[in-house]
Amino acid sequence: MQRHSGEDIIRMFTELAPYINDIVVEDIGISVIKDGVYTAYVPGKSFDLGLKSGELMKGQVSEQCIKTGSRVIRMISREQSAFGIPYIACAYPVKEGNSAIGCVITTQNITNQEKIHAVAGELAASSEEFTATMEELAAGAQQLTTISDELSKLGGELADTIRHTDEIVAFIRNISQQTNLLGLNAAIESARVGEAGRGFSVVAEEVRKLAAVSAESVKNINASLKKTQGSITVMNEKVMTIDKTAQNQATAIGEMAKTSQGLAEMAGQLSNVSENMLIGLP
Repeated sequence: MQRHSGEDIIRMFTELAPYINDIVVEDIGISVIKDGVYTAYVPGKSFDLGLKSGELMKGQVSEQCIKTGSRVIRMISREQSAFGIPYIACAYPVKEGNSAIGCVITTQNITNQEKIHAVAGELAASSEEFTATMEELAAGAQQLTTISDELSKLGGELADTIRHTDEIVAFIRNISQQTNLLGLNAAIESARVGEAGRGFSVVAEEVRKLAAVSAESVKNINASLKKTQGSITVMNEKVMTIDKTAQNQATAIGEMAKTSQGLAEMAGQLSNVSENMLIGLP
């Protein structure tokens, strides 16, 4: 129940208007209207709407407030503002009985809130983009880990193949040694029988030459295999290093992606808060 008349309330606000901006934290302007005329106007510290006491009421906010008898809050953007600054106007009706005979209006410069809203929007967009990039990097690191695993398996298969080849080379070396021994025995026997074994001696010499060539080939093949084995060993070590690095990177990128997602959520919340600040919601 209203304890004072509308006339009393308007008179008190008119008298108190010069002090209100000094006792509140926010920088606000105060307008008091009665019967369509400004009874008081106190500009904010950082902005001035240029109104004067005794002037006729201006603006849709005050008209709507008095017409509906309800509080009206409206954000005036920089583009809509006739004063070159964005602000929020809040009009509260003062009633006499059931009719509004005037209103008290506060105007608040929201340049800083507008900047916060813009920065919050940019931060949210950047965070989302950063999160997407982190997810791509994480996928790339995971793919690199998979490739490293495949290379490691391939290296193991190559090592197994070389071991089998080494066994074959050992078998050939044994045959070469046996052939050489056979040629030597044949040469001894051909010498023992004299002229009758001359033809057999030629064959024995060729067998020994073949054994010598085989032994040299085996030696060269064995050297190549050892070199290849050494290269595969180095490759496996490098692959293991790459795999470990890729796993560490994947883990680190995953953590960064989670952090980035958290930042994106906080940026979204900041954007919502700043938007609510702009439209005057709690």
